[in-house]
Amino acid sequence: MRNRLFAGAAALAAATALIALPAGSASATVPGSPVLYTAGPAVNVGDPLSADLVSGTIATMYNPGTTTGVKCAASHIGGSVASNPNAPGTASGPVNTLTFGSCTSNVVGVSSVISLTMDHLPYTLSISDSAGFPVSLSPTSAGVIQATVVLKTLAGTATCVFHSTAGSLTGSATNSPAQITLSTQNFTKTTGPSICFPSIDFSASYGPVTDTAPGNGQVVLVN
Repeated sequence: MRNRLFAGAAALAAATALIALPAGSASATVPGSPVLYTAGPAVNVGDPLSADLVSGTIATMYNPGTTTGVKCAASHIGGSVASNPNAPGTASGPVNTLTFGSCTSNVVGVSSVISLTMDHLPYTLSISDSAGFPVSLSPTSAGVIQATVVLKTLAGTATCVFHSTAGSLTGSATNSPAQITLSTQNFTKTTGPSICFPSIDFSASYGPVTDTAPGNGQVVLVN
């Protein structure tokens, strides 16, 4: 059966990694202390946060149940803190940047990946200090979570557009290693030729997240 390309759901999700986790356990929550903190300066509302893929990992956008599709060796997510209440609670903020680079494809008929972009930014990233440290990446009034991948094929250029199937992306954080993982987050094709898969699964891990406010520069942890 003819291979069809999936599209850049990557987003993501990616995005979801705007928060790294401490080496302790979830039970170490300290009531009255902010959900997000660093070993140094406080994490204040308005502080910019930044993260790349976990070292040595890739972001994948595959035909569900296979390893066929697109993979990216680089991804960056950036945003800021809009809310950082005292624990227990949920911290949140906008994700204004979600980029992917060094992408390749093993789909038959595709010679290269021209671009992979996440559309309708900003998204809203939320992380809770409840059991399992659940995280979510949700759309805003800018529009649905959408990934657009442009491919160079034997027949010319193909543009594949995908929307988050569930509307939002969800994941979980772990303390050791300190990272956020998004696994098999499904996207459904809305437009594109037959070389685009009908749906794709996006997976990626991000961390650590850094507070890049002047005078900070510390890894962001979850209470």
